Amino acid sequence: MAVDMLAAKIPVSAPPYQRRRRWKQILWTAIATMTLSVIFYSEVPLLRQAQERAYLSTILLLIVPHVMAGSLALLIGPLQFSSRVHRRSPRFHRVLGRVYVVAVFVAAPLGIVLAYHRHDPHAMHWLAAVTVQSGTWMLTTGAAFLTAWNGHYQHHREWMVRSYAVTFTFVGTRVLQPIPAWNRHSEATFAMEVIIITFLAVLVPDIAVNWRDFVSRRAKASSRA
Repeated sequence: MAVDMLAAKIPVSAPPYQRRRRWKQILWTAIATMTLSVIFYSEVPLLRQAQERAYLSTILLLIVPHVMAGSLALLIGPLQFSSRVHRRSPRFHRVLGRVYVVAVFVAAPLGIVLAYHRHDPHAMHWLAAVTVQSGTWMLTTGAAFLTAWNGHYQHHREWMVRSYAVTFTFVGTRVLQPIPAWNRHSEATFAMEVIIITFLAVLVPDIAVNWRDFVSRRAKASSRA
């Protein structure tokens, strides 16, 4: 009886799948919060400026498909990482994956065209930054598609993580704008920040995916029969 009472007082850690589920919920909640912050703090006020609306009206054929495709990729990503969706409806998972790939390959080149459309000699550094960002976006997404097509599903998942991390750089480069000091930099500095954040979008997921390999030893096979 005493042993049973003592055992009842010892906290039992949650199973690994429950911990993963909890961390995924925290991650997606943070992503949704940051996205809404960027929409309501950065994008909506920008559309209220008459000068910005006048400029956007001259590039509707470029900006509308770019925004729609980019938003579609941003929304599809979390569903692609849902184990429940993948397990219950693999066909739906594949269809969404193809839509995601098409959305990226529409939004990314249009991003480069939009950066070039400014025709500002002082904005060439911004064009270079967007080219790096969009090129990395297409590269990681293409790799995710090809690894899935060839049946390398573990590598596919890893490349999909990298791809969606680059998708999220649109939010990552704007989420700190409410901080006044973040806005006190030149366009060249902002372009460099875009390149750095794009680099981190590929590096950080790799570290997260392979974290166990960094902190744990591989079990050695026994030499005995």
